[in-house]
Amino acid sequence: MPETSPLKSKGAVVLITGGSGFLGAALVRELLKESHESPIRAKDIRLFDIRPPDHIHDGRVQYISGDIRSLEALKKACRDVDIVFHAGALIDWGQRPRTLLYDVNVNGTNRVIAAAKASRVKALVYTSTMDVLYAGRPIINGDERAPLPKRYTMAYAETKALAEWAVLAANAPVHDTSGQKKTGSLRTCAIRPCGMFGEGDPYHVSSFLRMAQKGRLSFRIGNGKALFQHVYVGNVAHAHLLAAKSLLEQGGIAAGRVYFITDFEAKNFFDYLEPIISGIGYSMPPKGRSLPMPLVYAIAWIVDWTSKISRPLFRFYPQLNRTSVAMVSRDLTFTGERARAELGYRPLYTEEEAIARTIEYFKSHGPV
Repeated sequence: MPETSPLKSKGAVVLITGGSGFLGAALVRELLKESHESPIRAKDIRLFDIRPPDHIHDGRVQYISGDIRSLEALKKACRDVDIVFHAGALIDWGQRPRTLLYDVNVNGTNRVIAAAKASRVKALVYTSTMDVLYAGRPIINGDERAPLPKRYTMAYAETKALAEWAVLAANAPVHDTSGQKKTGSLRTCAIRPCGMFGEGDPYHVSSFLRMAQKGRLSFRIGNGKALFQHVYVGNVAHAHLLAAKSLLEQGGIAAGRVYFITDFEAKNFFDYLEPIISGIGYSMPPKGRSLPMPLVYAIAWIVDWTSKISRPLFRFYPQLNRTSVAMVSRDLTFTGERARAELGYRPLYTEEEAIARTIEYFKSHGPV
């Protein structure tokens, strides 16, 4: 059995890039639990982000303003840090230039790695995505053995895959200039969440809720048979902590590994969101009110090109785009068996709890 890290008893210094974001907030909630309830005991939590978090109610949490493209800012933030959760990224489904996505997601990740190595950080857990396997075709029970696509249909998936590769390649002992191995080494792994939902979800729940509030949530897409793998953000955060715990253990198995994180049974995208939107107080379109995927895709194509050609004059980010239409209309399911077997991962929150917590948040706060 692997030995437990001494950091469990004395507490770790944790840095979360993208700490003010959706997953960052969930990581903070899990880290602030009583020590016996959390795989990692944190004595100091640093949130590194370009914008401050909405609320900080605990003295252990410190906000650091910074951009992951700045190596110097990252080096300062990484000073005396034990664990880095690298959740900072630019998430996009076709509205922003590839050069910007590459600069933030790939170059930014390389600078996070460099800063972690320079500061002798012990563990780095990278937040990847299920999208690294997506190349425009359905995926059924995808797992970590599947090769990454040779060509991608969207820059976001491509840049996240390149960043994931860099993180896994960094899982090696740190050497000094003479080539001698130092006693410390950076151990890394990657977490691939499926489509996350939960408190503060700025993507799926907020987008649908905003449309419902404006009376624009009037139809579903496709025949209703396609399955989409959602996962609750609290369970994803818990998986990150389990991965960090493994990296800190002597001989922990997570080093150099990648893990899909799932929790509940895959459902049709609209069926999954229906109890959430209904619980908040709005109605989802009935199943009989659906438009064929090819028709909606053609409309999205026009909207995408209108957005693109208008950029010299003004920018707008349409909620309907080709990538989102394709992804909710095709099977995208995954298995999280490796995380269960190797990390001991089990969903910390039931489906009922996850939905109830999400509804409660959006009733109080509205869309993000």
